[in-house]
Amino acid sequence: MSEMSDLQNYKYKATILVVFICIFSFLINYLVGSNGVYPVDTFIHYDNGYRILLGDDPIKDYWIVHGFLIDYLQSLFFYIFGNNWMSYLIHSSLFNVAIAIFSTYIFFILKIKFEYLVIISISVSLLAYPVSGSPFLDLHSSFFSLFAFYFIILWIIKKKDYLWFLVSFFLCLAFFSKQVPASYFIITFSILNIIFTINNKNLKILFFYLLGAFIFLFLLLIFLFFREVQLSDLILQIFLFPKSIGLDRYSNYIL
Repeated sequence: MSEMSDLQNYKYKATILVVFICIFSFLINYLVGSNGVYPVDTFIHYDNGYRILLGDDPIKDYWIVHGFLIDYLQSLFFYIFGNNWMSYLIHSSLFNVAIAIFSTYIFFILKIKFEYLVIISISVSLLAYPVSGSPFLDLHSSFFSLFAFYFIILWIIKKKDYLWFLVSFFLCLAFFSKQVPASYFIITFSILNIIFTINNKNLKILFFYLLGAFIFLFLLLIFLFFREVQLSDLILQIFLFPKSIGLDRYSNYIL
């Protein structure tokens, strides 16, 4: 009875913490994002999101060297909340909420002591998206990759093989936010997937992992078809041209 009572008390406090983290993580990012801007980086997705709202499409109507997912997300926020700075910050602030809540859930699953759970959850709220404040492609890519990592943790704990579907799907979301650092996570998690498949002698792990990527690519092709975006242009702008950026710097680098 005592253990059950302690568990119920822990869950009650965790529920209160989640409500607090939702409010805190949203407000802290909104306040930070309202504090100032970077001349170029801050407005990348504002401009692109507005262009999409006007009917333009990335790749087809304007050149990009990064993923376009965040631009379409921002156009959706503009469509719902209007073309204004508030809509821009709502986007990043809600993403900060998602990061903080998912992290808190993982900490809860790992049965971290409640006092530490509070400190770490607040720290995540402060250190996740507020480093930018406004939507930024590097952060979306990093945190979509982090979500994929969290799904691997959940698989280790719960042994639900379908979670590997979400791992690969979120890695694709990360890649089409920005190719780096998502590519590093894709390589690492793919190797882990093969190792887990072999060690557990369970092909479902590999099957769900590949299925997530296949479904994403299938949806992507349908999207490109209806938006009349050429696949060759996507390959050029997302894969081939970015590889050329910084090649001279790399070739002249001396360790």
